[in-house]
Amino acid sequence: MKIVIAGGGDVGVKIAEKLIYENHDVTILEKDPQLIKTLQSKLDAMVISGDATNINTLIEANILSADSFIAVTNSDGDNLIACSIVKKCCKNNISITCKIDSYYQYFNEKYISPNDFGIETIIKPLEITIAKIMELMNNPNTFEVMNYADNMAQLVGVKVKRDFNLKGIPISEISAKDNIFSKVRLVAIQREGRVIVPKGQDVIYPKDKLYLVGKTNIVKNIVEKHFSSPVNLKNIIIVGGTKHAIELSKALNKSGKNITIIEEDKFRCKKLSFLLDNVLIMNGSATDSHLMDEVSIEDSCVISMSNNDEYNILSAFTAKKYGASKTMCMVKNSSIVNLINNLDPIDTVFSPHALTIGDILKYTRKTDLFSVSPFTEIDAETIGINITQNSSILDTPIKDINFPKKSIIGVIIRENNVIIPTGNDIIKMGDKVIVFLLPEAIYEVEKMFTAPKFGGRR
Repeated sequence: MKIVIAGGGDVGVKIAEKLIYENHDVTILEKDPQLIKTLQSKLDAMVISGDATNINTLIEANILSADSFIAVTNSDGDNLIACSIVKKCCKNNISITCKIDSYYQYFNEKYISPNDFGIETIIKPLEITIAKIMELMNNPNTFEVMNYADNMAQLVGVKVKRDFNLKGIPISEISAKDNIFSKVRLVAIQREGRVIVPKGQDVIYPKDKLYLVGKTNIVKNIVEKHFSSPVNLKNIIIVGGTKHAIELSKALNKSGKNITIIEEDKFRCKKLSFLLDNVLIMNGSATDSHLMDEVSIEDSCVISMSNNDEYNILSAFTAKKYGASKTMCMVKNSSIVNLINNLDPIDTVFSPHALTIGDILKYTRKTDLFSVSPFTEIDAETIGINITQNSSILDTPIKDINFPKKSIIGVIIRENNVIIPTGNDIIKMGDKVIVFLLPEAIYEVEKMFTAPKFGGRR
């Protein structure tokens, strides 16, 4: 596919990297000269210098022959204008995807919609991020959670405690010790910065991070039985008075939580007090020991979500030092994540950029994908595939399929049943399959689940 991306920031470059890896022909539009130099040295893609709202720049980027246009600049207005120009100029069936941070500033169901700008797919990072945080809070003993097929199946990330009674035992023998493990699939182990797609002889150690998938109620049971600790989510302390903090406070207010926001800017504090009811606003730094002595941090859940990644990390460390029950940290710069994902004071890391990228890739790849879920802490993802096309792997025992390395089938969802597959199980037409994979396996997995006539490189 020929894909044009407007915006070479963190979101744009990560999307480009993944699509280039999958052998797509990618062009990036960017107007920042310094960023252009970085893109040219980093990516095997055409980089066009110019404004995505300029028709001549778009034509130079060969938009007239492109299959897909993705607008992910940092300006909502630029994204909307660029999409509108592309739709007007392109007579072919180009797919148009647009990132909008302030959706309700531009659209109203009664008067104007994304379709009026020619936008096929709208991506709302703010809403996606708030939904993710609420999901994590509903599963307080996990650091990652993903739901599939109307919540029939769930994947969670859990940390192995020192007293885990099945540590050091080969994975193939664990279900004999506790049968509940036969009802879920362990798809990955994160250990000291490495990601292991496990086999039967692998063992689990304390401090490992495990990714488990299965039927939702079974997954919840196994977390409660083996990976839970008391967590108080009644008192919520939000660090940073950002737009994310405002929307999260509104959502949490409905659930009866006690909410405090700590914000350094006194003028921002005044604005927050007008915007939010039943929320305590405190002016100061979340790394200031004097302020921390005034806030009831102990046994509270602290969510650091300012616009400064370093401040978020430091405030999470400080909160843990003062006895926070759970710390959650928002990180926008994806290159920082690998540096902090094994730090004990930070229980959960979430990334608006990673969530946005996953939503965009779902629409950019094959049409039979119903979900693409990149992980924040590791360079991996799960994809959900609707089996709607004939392929050579259908009705064949899984043990006889040469499944790509660095990937593993998590679950098969068939009608209302969630199946933890064994070597004797088969994949049928109409199934939904959840696959965990590392980047190097993406192309081969997609090709495997595609009808032969569509199987060539794009």
